[in-house]
Amino acid sequence: MKTDVIEAGKQVLKKLEEAGYSAYFVGGYVRDTLLGRPVHDLDIATSARPEEVMVLFSRTVPTGLQHGTVTVLEGGVPLEVTTFRTESGYKDHRRPDEVRFVATIEEDLARRDFTVNAMALDLRGRVVDPFGGQKDLQNRIIRAVGAPQERFAEDALRMLRCIRFASQLGFAIDRTTYEAVRELVEDIRYVAVERINAEWNKALASRYPDRAVMDVLETGLARVMPGLNVLLSGKQEWSETERERLREVNGLAARWSYLFLVCGREADVESVLRALRSEKKLIKSCRQMIDLVEMLRLPEAEERSERWLLEYGWDALSNAASLYEIIYQAAGVTARLARTYDAMQVKTLQELAVSGAELQQVLGRKGGPWIRAMLLRLSLDVNKGEVPNERHALLLQARKVIDEYT
Repeated sequence: MKTDVIEAGKQVLKKLEEAGYSAYFVGGYVRDTLLGRPVHDLDIATSARPEEVMVLFSRTVPTGLQHGTVTVLEGGVPLEVTTFRTESGYKDHRRPDEVRFVATIEEDLARRDFTVNAMALDLRGRVVDPFGGQKDLQNRIIRAVGAPQERFAEDALRMLRCIRFASQLGFAIDRTTYEAVRELVEDIRYVAVERINAEWNKALASRYPDRAVMDVLETGLARVMPGLNVLLSGKQEWSETERERLREVNGLAARWSYLFLVCGREADVESVLRALRSEKKLIKSCRQMIDLVEMLRLPEAEERSERWLLEYGWDALSNAASLYEIIYQAAGVTARLARTYDAMQVKTLQELAVSGAELQQVLGRKGGPWIRAMLLRLSLDVNKGEVPNERHALLLQARKVIDEYT
């Protein structure tokens, strides 16, 4: 996190304290600061009521008054400032039916999900830790605050969040907390699919994605999570080698693709990811990567590599090659692609000295798939040394072979 954001946060704490209120950094900022990890979130909790915060600071936005939250613009930096509160009555397993402002930070921390997130840090660096979060950080444990059944009943997504935190931090999940997840897995159905998707993607993109896979399988969450109930249903057992290889894979799309390939669910990419309401870009990336991995398995893959580099580009094909190497332990594929790519005079269709529009105009043909096919043919001819990458020469070559493409 940028220094100016932290300094802005300290200024907010200082102003609140000078006005007679107590104020603390809370949540992920405290946890990650104590762990020495990069900080991404900065939230502030205070005894000041929302209306008092809005009087104290000149630039504010009432972003969530019903929950006690005001966004303070300090030095141009937006910071969420929330009044100490308790919550009760979670009929929908997500939103509280009642929010009540309270006087102390300890009462506020009692409503939070896990002990490692239920700490506060004041301006002088003093940690408020009523539930043993620092000890759990030292012991590398994710433990619910109080009774885990109560915490999960308040927001069923917390069951997946504890798995996500464990996979990000490399922590174990407290046994009582873990058993509560097993007991309440069906409640994940109350959670919006978009929230499940966001949380799972964070777990899959984490340092230990294999732990997340094993935890959703062993707790039973995979059985009731949209998409994963199909993807992981046919593969309950994972070898240590398969788990290690998943950790080696880089990038969210590549890790999703690994799961589809290892689980034998290549045909279900679209249905699984749509069930999770994934972004179209991710669906497209996974579909292409899996198709390219399958193409790289073909006996003629090496001789076709130049054509594929022109068609799909270096990034897409090299990423697929990296995944191929991990899954099939086939060293040297990416290196061979790199040598081919380096030797290519024309590396992309855009580097060709003629465009599709010029071909269409000069050859007097209607648009269609033939244009891209012709550009690909001309690029290959240039790379073979059969024709120079010059406009006139390329147009002559196009006239010679046009009948093959229309």
